[in-house]
Amino acid sequence: MYSKEKIMDVVKGIQAEAENISPYVIICQPRRSESETPAQNIRGAIGLHIDVLGYSHAYCEICGEKVDVARNYLIEQAIASGAEYLLFIGEDTVLPYDGFLKLLKTVKENPRSCAVGVYYIKTSSPMIMLREGGRIYPADVSRGQTFEVWQAGMDAMLIPISLLREMKEKEPEVPYTCIYNYNEADGVNVNFIGEDNFFYYRLRQFGCKVLCNTDVQCLHMDLATGKYTASEDINLEDYYTNIKITERLTLQDKAYIDKRWIDRLPEGTTNKAEEPEEKDG
Repeated sequence: MYSKEKIMDVVKGIQAEAENISPYVIICQPRRSESETPAQNIRGAIGLHIDVLGYSHAYCEICGEKVDVARNYLIEQAIASGAEYLLFIGEDTVLPYDGFLKLLKTVKENPRSCAVGVYYIKTSSPMIMLREGGRIYPADVSRGQTFEVWQAGMDAMLIPISLLREMKEKEPEVPYTCIYNYNEADGVNVNFIGEDNFFYYRLRQFGCKVLCNTDVQCLHMDLATGKYTASEDINLEDYYTNIKITERLTLQDKAYIDKRWIDRLPEGTTNKAEEPEEKDG
């Protein structure tokens, strides 16, 4: 007959052992409202909508803050967690089930790099920008490519924590991300800088590349309706969501999407930061 007491001794030993294990990847999510249901289940250990099986992992979120404040907080928490990687996932961004694994492969094969998947501005172009001849334009994001990007979002982005530590050690007085709105007194003729633009510039200053893996094709979803924008060649069976996926967003949805985005901004966000250039949809 087995002894329950001895079984519990083993259970307690496993618990004590687990307390000394750090996450390999920490999944971080800025959320606009705690009352909304995010597009995917990416927290906990059961029923996750992305494949992190076999990797120790953790989850961290922050609700109701401006996006630059939220990302700075989440990055600090990621560093403190002892994780190897930080995976940012937007609350309305849906990664394919194997998205993390493909981004991880990209980063591992390319030292001093971050990796992003493809997601689209709602009802518009892919949020993957190239720079050529002083001009910026959306990239060809057809599958089977890995290339360096000039600018993209941060809502499907894998970042080695070692790069974040380096940035903090060398320039502790500069935030990782910051939204800037034009102020005549600053003497800078820049109307608006998004938090993602600020972060990408800082990465370039540290000699880091951001690589897009176009095999990670994401959905950019409206949480209220389940409508989405994505590549034309996606297979919806590749995605698991909390919210039923309905149909594609069209131009007829644009006025609604723009208004919903502005209405959901945290209190204190200025009008200039509400311009479409924020691109977070």
